[in-house]
Amino acid sequence: MWHLLFDLLLVSVGMGMGVVLMCILQVGKEADTHLKEMERSKDR
Repeated sequence: MWHLLFDLLLVSVGMGMGVVLMCILQVGKEADTHLKEMERSKDR
């Protein structure tokens, strides 16, 4: 029984880390796009 709960905990932690990583990558992509737009408007 304890083994099943421990496995469920590990799966939950893994899923949480995956979601956090996806959010970080999405924010980084948005920031990159924003910086490119700022450079493009500054060149004009």
